[in-house]
Amino acid sequence: MIDQTVIETRRTKPDAATIAVDASGYEIFSRGDQGAAHVLAHRMMDTGQYERGRQLLGRWLEGRSSSGSQWVHLQFHMAIFELATGHWQAPHRRYLDHVLPAAESSEDALTDAPALLWRLALSAPEGTALEWEPLRQTALERMRRPSDPFTELHNLLALAGAGDLKSLDAYTNSCTADSFRRHLVCKLAKALSAYVKGHYRRAADLLWRLLPKIAEIGGSRAQIQLFEQMAAASWRRAMTGDEPSWHAQAA
Repeated sequence: MIDQTVIETRRTKPDAATIAVDASGYEIFSRGDQGAAHVLAHRMMDTGQYERGRQLLGRWLEGRSSSGSQWVHLQFHMAIFELATGHWQAPHRRYLDHVLPAAESSEDALTDAPALLWRLALSAPEGTALEWEPLRQTALERMRRPSDPFTELHNLLALAGAGDLKSLDAYTNSCTADSFRRHLVCKLAKALSAYVKGHYRRAADLLWRLLPKIAEIGGSRAQIQLFEQMAAASWRRAMTGDEPSWHAQAA
């Protein structure tokens, strides 16, 4: 069992279910053993205890097997801990074993799959071919029907990772900012397009300006952190002229 003392909670009224929140106040699932493990992962991440988080969540996951969006999301957190502590092969294997299959067969990895593959991409070994095509196909299918801005943003991440500039630019050219959240997604689409085109200074400028507002779209502090990493990578490449160390795997 996960030690419940690590969970900070608040109640909306005396008889309401306990609701856990991350450092930014974003509500996170917290019911049952998987919920307790999830809250622990956020606490470790919010306080910068990545190695401790890797150890604790790793021990909890060991010997367990499950499925569904919550299970996939715990694998997402475990992969972040592994990446943050200098590992790459282990989180990539975790992505292939748990996250990608869910993305291909269901909506259980709706946002976790593109977000995790981008994190893997930003620290990938030189010459790495990454598995973007299944996510691109899924994103294109989902974009045929309305979705919330947070999901839409992750569809765009999949297109950008796959290098699908045609679809990405078609979106930016037709994007309608009918709400503030949608306005932010339209702007982020331009930043992603700039990154894929190799216009790293423009991508960095757009991302840095948008970072203080991205939380308005939705997502936890852990999920928003990806865009900070993308902004830093864009600026570094603008300064050094380095190209990404990865490419999209051929379809």
